[in-house]
Amino acid sequence: MLAVAGLALSASSLALAQSTDLPPWRVTPVPPLERAIITVGSTQLDVELAIEAWQQQLGLGYRNGLEPGTGMLFPSDVARTRTFWMKGMRFCLDIVWIDDGEIAGAAESVCPDPPGTADADRATFSSPGPVTDVLEVPAGWLKEHGYGAGTPVVLPDLTDPGL
Repeated sequence: MLAVAGLALSASSLALAQSTDLPPWRVTPVPPLERAIITVGSTQLDVELAIEAWQQQLGLGYRNGLEPGTGMLFPSDVARTRTFWMKGMRFCLDIVWIDDGEIAGAAESVCPDPPGTADADRATFSSPGPVTDVLEVPAGWLKEHGYGAGTPVVLPDLTDPGL
């Protein structure tokens, strides 16, 4: 019995030691993000808003997927070339570049890098030019709905406290 208890103690000590190597969002629960309804073409989506820097850094990382009809919006007031990578991602995405109320382009069906890929070797995906907003939806969503460059996108006024 004593050996088993010692093993349990060692295992929990190992788990505690390993937890310090994890990013903060893996150790501490991430609070729910603000949500909004957006319209792409004729399709409404319920999106989480990645507004703060830490929310944008984390994005959809370390999740197992998205529910149908949902996504994540990365809003910005300033148009600039936006570049994303798939660090911490467990599933494939369509990354949709939005500017001036329409889709400006997309990186479609992009998938996570193989496990063990060094950050310097990760694939990056850049907008075709300056854009204000980025939308992440499940891989194949654009193709499934027949949307592409020029498709209108209606976003909420994020300065409105009622979103």
